[in-house]
Amino acid sequence: MKVAVLGTGFGAEHAQIYERQTNVEQVIVWGRNPEKLEKLKNDGKVCVTTNMEDIWQDDSIDLVDVCLPNHLHREMAIKAMESGKNVYIETPIAETMEDAKQILATAQKTGKKAFVNLFMRFEYPYDYLYQVKQKRELGELKALYVKRDTPPWWGNLDPHEIGIQLMIHDVDFICRMLGAPDEIKTSFVQVRKNESIVSALMQYQNAYAQIQASSAMPGAHPFSLGYEAIFEKGTLRFYEDGYENNRTETKLSLFTANDRIVVPIQDSYGNEDEIKHVLACCEQNLPIQNSAFDAALALETVLRMNESMHLA
Repeated sequence: MKVAVLGTGFGAEHAQIYERQTNVEQVIVWGRNPEKLEKLKNDGKVCVTTNMEDIWQDDSIDLVDVCLPNHLHREMAIKAMESGKNVYIETPIAETMEDAKQILATAQKTGKKAFVNLFMRFEYPYDYLYQVKQKRELGELKALYVKRDTPPWWGNLDPHEIGIQLMIHDVDFICRMLGAPDEIKTSFVQVRKNESIVSALMQYQNAYAQIQASSAMPGAHPFSLGYEAIFEKGTLRFYEDGYENNRTETKLSLFTANDRIVVPIQDSYGNEDEIKHVLACCEQNLPIQNSAFDAALALETVLRMNESMHLA
């Protein structure tokens, strides 16, 4: 297969992942910065260009990976599909529902596959919970608490931006577990410039989910995430604390009426596992686990959160 990557930010990491895949023969990276592009060149599997027309006019390219600013996602995804290529879009799928709907319509019109980076679906602790729910091993899921807290490492994450820039993966996780919420109530506080805390309560007919995110944790605080899922017959709890020195603490525990079980966390690298899935779907007619349709639902839910804060 031949893959094109647009962008040298997250795109650089994606290019390195594609380079490691045995079913990828060549990776072409487009960017505006010649110095960044030069760093990505290697012994021949990765080549670079500053001319985007090289991408659109190359009929041998199977997949275009869009790692550009959010406002360009719609334009680039549509160009990729209209030029006969499948597309993999960095989260979010787009900035507006109108743009997302245009991407979905183009995929349907062209018959090309549209994937979106929903990497948490490929992280073991989150997929483990999904499989437990699917198998009904603990009965019905009644409540789901999800959190993500970070020091101010990621630029502007004020109440306007934190949903689409930080919380959207957790929102997708909730939607995968429970579907679109019937009602959303959201609270927020601005702590400092570009730093905020947001909490959203999502109501369902027989369950509810609560999602909390903070971009205002102090510098020594870890990048912290996790969940607690309460079923009729037990509870699953997961947390992960990541520090700047690459030290990570994680634990996944299952609690029932009589037992506490520490669940071994299998090694997984969400981004690489997801890209392997994308490549396999391009080669074969496999069910897509990270579809543009699912990403559009996550975007719609985040926009509903913003509306409930009067931030739309």
